[in-house]
Amino acid sequence: MSSSAHNESAQKEIDYYKARLKKLTSSYMTLEYRNASLAKDVLEMSEGLRVISQLQDRNDSNLTLEELLDTLTENINIRLKMDVTLLLIPKSEKNRSYKPKFIKAFNGYNSDVISQKSIFFAADFIESKSFIISNNSEEYSDFIAEIRQVLEIDHFILCPIINTDEIIGYIFTGRRTQLLQTGTGLVSYHHNILEAISSVISALRSQIDRNKILEKKVAKRTADLHKEKEISEKLLLNILPYETTIELKKNGFAKAKDYSVVTVLFTDFVNFTTYSEGLNPQELVAEIDFYYSAFDTIVSKYNVEKIKTIGDSYMCAAGLPVKNFTHASDAVNTALDIRDFVQKTKVDRIKQNKHFFDIRIGLNSGPVIAGIVGIKKFAYDIWGDTVNIASRMESNCEPGKINISKATYKLVQEDFDCTHRGVIDVKNKGLIDMYFVERFS
Repeated sequence: MSSSAHNESAQKEIDYYKARLKKLTSSYMTLEYRNASLAKDVLEMSEGLRVISQLQDRNDSNLTLEELLDTLTENINIRLKMDVTLLLIPKSEKNRSYKPKFIKAFNGYNSDVISQKSIFFAADFIESKSFIISNNSEEYSDFIAEIRQVLEIDHFILCPIINTDEIIGYIFTGRRTQLLQTGTGLVSYHHNILEAISSVISALRSQIDRNKILEKKVAKRTADLHKEKEISEKLLLNILPYETTIELKKNGFAKAKDYSVVTVLFTDFVNFTTYSEGLNPQELVAEIDFYYSAFDTIVSKYNVEKIKTIGDSYMCAAGLPVKNFTHASDAVNTALDIRDFVQKTKVDRIKQNKHFFDIRIGLNSGPVIAGIVGIKKFAYDIWGDTVNIASRMESNCEPGKINISKATYKLVQEDFDCTHRGVIDVKNKGLIDMYFVERFS
């Protein structure tokens, strides 16, 4: 072979290997670009998973839903290397107009102006529960153009947040054209990440809704229990003195107490038995309730403790359960007001040609024992000879009068007009000084 032919053959071989090397270099560079792009995608996917993980971890925190969403948009923007991230929230449940909230964006983005805008969503788009990747979607071109104009970003993903089959908002995230490294910019895995995030948001929303419902139920039940407790307290206080109820609730029992001096009051209607024979049970109860309700009000006025009623007899005592030095005057004032009420009622009923009552009232002062007995249907009661003498004061009284013993007289003689009746023989008690008492004229 000639030298010329040999050189030509060698050159062809060199050119072949040059072309081959160029092709391999190009393939290698392409592969490098692909590897770099893939590494970038893997990094973004990893960062996206980190966002989801952080969002799930915050589920048990004390942050509100708004605080969580604000943190979420910031994490999406930073970790997925986005230029703008926000949530589109409906103005109301039945409103298809959505406002941008929780905006996180680059420095030049006009967040204040954007936050005042709104985007109207077509009903069929909402019902379809579709997502949009703006750079590869032609189906919603008009809607995409509107979003680009309103939110001032060209390449974006719009992902619905679905809760119990209802859209409660959209995640919007996008990039500026000048910063995109490839023609696509945003791809399907970005949507996959956002879809996973929206699922976590939905779960959080459901949990918060359940917690709110539970809190409302707990609050209502607490209010009901509080109301029931108040009713129970009032019922208990209608049966027992306050101090006794406190002791009973604290210890499960209440000790009997000695009182060196209190004033006991008894009332009794004159000829009640004869009058009651002409009434049916409902009328009789209504009549007693009318008088006793007024007596209860008067007793409360002077801080006198109602003890019990037995038929037409009403019994109360002053100076217990809280001891005081005004018990005798308090009891006499109570007696005078009760007597005046009965007399006024008598005058009114005479005018109406209705039946009326006269009343006898007796008081005595001295030592008593007070407490509750038994384990069912608690009743606060007092015992002692002072109680028996007070009852005798009432039975030896005249209609429309208030009869007090000498023991009570000694305590109130300076404050009331007392008239000595003399010494009267009392059954089982012998001779006792008695006094009628009135207010000073």
